[in-house]
Parts: sequence; C-alpha cells; structure tokens
Amino acid sequence: MNEKLRIGDWVLELSRDSHPRELMVEVTTSCNYQCIYCFRNKIIDEKLTHMMSTETFHRVIANAVEAGVEKISFSGWGEPLVNPRILDFIRMAKEKGLKVLLNTNGYYLFKYLDDLYRLGVDELVVSMDSDEDDVYRLLRRGGDLGRVVDALLRLKEYRIRDARRKPDLWINFTLTKYNYRNIIPMVKLAEKLGARMLVVSNMIPLNEELEKITCYANSECVETIENLKTRLATLSLTYNVVISLPDVRLRTERRCAFAAEKALFIRWDGKIAPCIYYAHHWKNYFMGIEREIYPVILGDIHSDKLTNVWRSPDYLRLKFMTEFSHMPSCLDCPVKDYCILTRDNKADCWGNTPTCAHCPYSRNMTRCPL
Repeated sequence: MNEKLRIGDWVLELSRDSHPRELMVEVTTSCNYQCIYCFRNKIIDEKLTHMMSTETFHRVIANAVEAGVEKISFSGWGEPLVNPRILDFIRMAKEKGLKVLLNTNGYYLFKYLDDLYRLGVDELVVSMDSDEDDVYRLLRRGGDLGRVVDALLRLKEYRIRDARRKPDLWINFTLTKYNYRNIIPMVKLAEKLGARMLVVSNMIPLNEELEKITCYANSECVETIENLKTRLATLSLTYNVVISLPDVRLRTERRCAFAAEKALFIRWDGKIAPCIYYAHHWKNYFMGIEREIYPVILGDIHSDKLTNVWRSPDYLRLKFMTEFSHMPSCLDCPVKDYCILTRDNKADCWGNTPTCAHCPYSRNMTRCPL
C-alpha cells in the first residue's frame, strides 16, 4: 500500500509505527434528551433510533486490539446508556485492556452507576449546562438536573470509600447567552461533585435563530469569557478544578483533536469516519453561513481492517491536511459570504476534497469530546 504523499516538491511518508490510539464509538443514535442545539435535530434522511449490534462491536474490539488502539470513547450522536448492550460493550473493552471513556448526559447514571463503577470505567464525561434547574431544563429538554447530581454525589462517596480516583470525572458545559453567568457556580458544583475538570464549549447553532443565543454572538458573553481567561489560574487553584474555556473570537491557530489524538470515529453501523463532525449528513449555521455537512466515510469495520484504513491514501491526505492545517481558513475569509465552496465540506479553494476549512472544532470554539 502506498503510504507516501506528494505535496508540490515534497514527498512525505507515514511513519511505519503510526497507528490509531483512540476510537470514538457511537453505540446508538438514539437519545432520551432533546437538547435545543443537538446535531440530531438537523440530521438528513436518517432515523435516530439506531443501535450498534453486538456483532459490530465485536469487530470494533478485534480491530482495535490488532491496530494497537489504547482507548475506547463511548460517545457520538446519541446517548450511550440508551443502548441496552452498553455494559457488555464496556466489559469487552476492559477485558481487552483498553482504557474506557463514557460520555453521557447523566440521566441513566443512577441506574447504571454501580455496574459502571465495578467495571472500572476510566473517565466519565457528563454534560451539565447549568447549576440551576430552570436553565438546565431550557437547554437540555427532557433532562433532570437533580437526578444527575444525586448520581454523581453517590459516585463521589464510592471513590472516597474505596480511595479510588477512577472514574476520573469531567463536566462538559455548553455555552450560550442564557448560561454564561453560571460558569463560576458550575465550577463550585464541579468541586462539590469531585470533578477534576470543567470543559466549556460554544454551541454549534443549527439555524439563524439559534445563532442569536450563542456566546460568540453576544458581546457581554464574549467579554465575560475573555475576563475569565485572565483568572483561570486563581479559579482553578481556589476550587481545585481545571477550567478549560473555549475561544469566543476567531484565532489564527488551528488544531484538529482527532488528528492530534490519533483518533477515528466508528458509527453505529460500523462505518469509519475521521471524526464526529463528519460522521453523518446534516446542516448547521455557523458565523452567518448555513453549511451542509456530508458524511466522510473512510471504510467499514465489517470489511476493512482498521490499520488499512489508517494507512489508506484518502485518509493519509486528509490526516496531513488536518494535522498541519494545510487548508484555507473559511471562517474569516473576506469572501466567505459569497463563496459557494464554503457552503459544504466537499471541497475548498486549495483543492482539498473533502475539506475541514470551516470546522469550528479546529478553531477551539467548540470542543471535541475526546
């Protein structure tokens, strides 16, 4: 297999020991919440009730072990704890010596907590957008903040009782104009729950109306976040919680978390995608432009080996483009409002196909759940 890439006069070769280190595995596209900003609300021509089968997950694990993968992150376009086989999947991963991250809205933690703790989940990432019940319910429709908090307090009791650090708890906080004043109270709540980190992310709006409630479109929110950045060290030391804030203004630097972490995304049906953002067909509306995001499928776990996908010419070119930002910058391009190319992810003006030139994750405005 050709593992070299030619860029102008340069010929680049993939290291022989290069391999994926992490897989984000989508065990379902179903969810018990209806969050106002969720990708699922703009998915195109796809049902939102899919479950990964045991056969497919067996293939995922077998390929992961063969490829040298170290970590499985249960995340994606649905709530992992909705899949009735989730405990079996986690057990299989742990039996193979893989590190396990579970990304959840937390609603079903009360039901599964004892089993998750016993199985030895390494990292638990829980999405909580406010410490106030009314704001939480506004953003996370169908959610129950008290139920989530009670489960996490019980987890804290278990860890204190057994003098255990696992699972390492992170809180994900999606930022809007409705909840930006809740960040400091959320830091206090994170300390109370025994969380190590509070990760704050901008939302990706799905239409023009939702963009009006984003932080980056609200001057007071932008000012608040910028001021908080200067207080991060003091806040973190005061509450013993690492606080990770997003950018609310465009920055020059770009970084793809999936490329940096050597990660791939496995859909519920076994299709292999480069990341969560390009796993399904959907639309969003970011910084004044509606974009149609087509799925970028690199292979299928049922017929392709993970190592072969990782070293395939198509992925090699895409990985180079994202890892070294070898692409234009659509988000701050002076002609972005008139350019047809920035309306989807099929191609850009440098000839990249597909393109990541307008990805908000790479600009640190939104945060990948890795």
